[in-house]
Amino acid sequence: MSSGVRATQREATRQRIVQTAVDLLVERGLSATTTVEVQRAGGFSRGALLHHFPTREAMLGATVRLLMERNEAAVRQAEAEVPAGLDRVERAIRVLCTSIVRPAFVAELELWAAARTDTALREVLRCEEKRARADLYRVIGEVFGEDLVTNERYPVVASLTVQFLRGLAISDVLRGEQGTGRLIADWVAVAKAILEGSNP
Repeated sequence: MSSGVRATQREATRQRIVQTAVDLLVERGLSATTTVEVQRAGGFSRGALLHHFPTREAMLGATVRLLMERNEAAVRQAEAEVPAGLDRVERAIRVLCTSIVRPAFVAELELWAAARTDTALREVLRCEEKRARADLYRVIGEVFGEDLVTNERYPVVASLTVQFLRGLAISDVLRGEQGTGRLIADWVAVAKAILEGSNP
C-alpha cells in the first residue's frame, strides 16, 4: 500500500473520530463524550483513536471546527425558514436567533463553559478560538448583509448580537421559548437604534 493511500486512510479515520465525537457531544453532552465512548460508538480501535488524539482534550478541541460548520448550516437553514419580507435588521436577528436553538450551538457553548475549570481543555480551545471567532463574525456579517456591515456602528451591533445570542441559547435551555419573543423584539429595536444613531 502506498504512503499516499495510507495518509488518505488515516485522515478519513481522523474525520470519522471527530464526527463521532461531535455527534455524541450534540446528542448526549460533554460528560458523555469520552474517548472510550467515542471509541465504542464509532467502532474504532483504541490504538487508532490514541494515534490521532492522545488525550480527550485534544479530541474535544478538534470538534470546534465541525461544530462551527454545523452552526453555519443551521444559519443557512434558518435563512430559508424566516420570512423574507421582514425589515433587514429584524430578519437578520431572527435568522440568527432561530439558528442558535439548534443543538450544535449549545454544544459549542458547553465546551467553552467547561474550559473555565479545565486547564488542559482551555489550552486546546485557545488554539481554535481565533478561527471560531472569525467564522462566527463572518457568518453574522453575511446574514446582516454588506450594506449594514459597512455602517460605522455595525461592529457594536455585531459584538452585542453575539453576546445576546449566547445568553439566549443558555436561557432557552432553562426556560424554553417563554419570553423569548419579547427579548428578540427588544434587541431588534435596540440594534436598529444603534445603526441609525438614535436612542432606542
